[in-house]
Amino acid sequence: MPQQTIGGPVTLRGPGLHTGRVTEMTLRPAPEGTGVIFRRADRGGQAIPAALGAVTGTTGCVALGGPDGVHTVEHLLSAAWALGVDNLEVELSGAEVPGLDGSALPLVRALRAAGLRPQGAARRALRVREPAWVGGNGGWAVALPAPRFAAACVVTLEPPGPGDQAATFDPARDAYEETIAPARTWGYEREADALRARGLALGASLENTLVVGGAGFLNPARFPNEPARHKVLDLLGDLALLGGAIHGFVIAVRAGHSLHVALANALSAQEG
Repeated sequence: MPQQTIGGPVTLRGPGLHTGRVTEMTLRPAPEGTGVIFRRADRGGQAIPAALGAVTGTTGCVALGGPDGVHTVEHLLSAAWALGVDNLEVELSGAEVPGLDGSALPLVRALRAAGLRPQGAARRALRVREPAWVGGNGGWAVALPAPRFAAACVVTLEPPGPGDQAATFDPARDAYEETIAPARTWGYEREADALRARGLALGASLENTLVVGGAGFLNPARFPNEPARHKVLDLLGDLALLGGAIHGFVIAVRAGHSLHVALANALSAQEG
């Protein structure tokens, strides 16, 4: 398939899920072979690539480029990867990508509104050559050789929550915009104070976060397995750091950004 960019600029604005600070984000077309790059207008506009080598943090989100970089990039990268947008310039007025409604759906709609424009070069493809496995802290993730991409995620919502949930995504069968993109970020009510004390989830609310309480969800879920679907959303965004299409079957069980990125690094090593 050919590489793609967007047809023209589009701007979104809103508070970040972690900082709570309002940021303006403008998405612009980029030449073929560029990949996705971020620029902070408030830090001189230096290019920060959405690449594994630029990852500087995976606690609660993916951070790129260090102290003057950007973070919470995974929802945008997930949307771009799923729509086949290979080349994109993202200008931010601050450090965090706007959280919007906590899902990737507004980002998908913005990219579609900007238009998708094919380019001359072929999209890079990465084939899983042999099984790759990573694990730690009760979770694990594996990538297996397969002729095309598919993914499955399992999450455990701790008691007295709903328990185990699973979600799958097969691009040949499932429409990302309908099955994965609407799934919002989620968290436990009991952990809210501790997260905020660490400077995380300062912009989280019942409008942009599915909250798990003692007797189930505190706000209406968009899907019965919304947490597992959002985990798929995050997984796609983290694997997008590989910079191309993936031919393989990925399974992640009780995994998060750290294990997703570790798996992406293991797959990158196969290419080397």
